[in-house]
Amino acid sequence: MNDSELLKDLNMMPVNVMALRLLEESGGHAVDGSLHCVRAAMHAIESKQVTVETDLAETVAAMMSWRPQRLANFLMLMNGEEYDPPGWERSKDLKEFAQAVLDDIENKMVTHFPYYRSPE
Repeated sequence: MNDSELLKDLNMMPVNVMALRLLEESGGHAVDGSLHCVRAAMHAIESKQVTVETDLAETVAAMMSWRPQRLANFLMLMNGEEYDPPGWERSKDLKEFAQAVLDDIENKMVTHFPYYRSPE
């Protein structure tokens, strides 16, 4: 499967379908080559609907240009597994949705980068 097919499959997951809907309802738009839930989180940060630490905002911004396989690896999706950040399905608006996705991304950062939350 090539990158565009994988991204298309990832963006068809229910979490990303909801992300696109909430993003568009809030005046945002999809960006070619990015995962809808990541774009929704980035839009929420940019529009100041959510406030996050700089390192999390920088990671989300970087994720906008990651290849689909790298996104799937970072989100720890096994072959055919759905992305399911805790609480996303109960979100009433972009702010709640983005917070669920951002919390999950930050948890993944702790997993992938063991010293992420260590005191400097």
